[in-house]
Amino acid sequence: MLTAIFSQFGMSIINGVLDRFLDAFKAYENKQISIEELRTRLYEAMLGVVKEIEVAHADALAKTYQAFMGALAQSPLMQRVWATAVLSQLFVLVYHQFGIRLIVLIIRAAYEPRWQYPSSGTTVEWAYLLLGALMGMGPMVMRAGPGAGSFADRLKAMVGAGPA
Repeated sequence: MLTAIFSQFGMSIINGVLDRFLDAFKAYENKQISIEELRTRLYEAMLGVVKEIEVAHADALAKTYQAFMGALAQSPLMQRVWATAVLSQLFVLVYHQFGIRLIVLIIRAAYEPRWQYPSSGTTVEWAYLLLGALMGMGPMVMRAGPGAGSFADRLKAMVGAGPA
């Protein structure tokens, strides 16, 4: 995703941050600012770039989601598939929450008090995720991917806590 953002907005972002870095280093070399002020300016420049990237990322996700919803509104086949997926996953969740408990209650009462229903594993987790994605969580799921946290948080972790 960052590749697409940088290819679209890349040169303006890179030129902007390089200009800020160069101005800060020139001021430091000319003894106009201290090393602490240099760190602060560099940190602020990095956060400015991160903000621009986050805004571009959010815009790209919003456009992608709008395009999907537009296609869904236009295509009867997509509407049927979407409805089938939503209803099937809703059935899985209702069965897991109520049906399994009812089966366990009946078998324990009638036959074996210590009987355990076999685990459904990650089926329910997948059902929740799929249902959430189908109901509009797609952009949030994409933003919360493996790295979790915002790009700014990851950058802060890489460079330290920032200026004191």
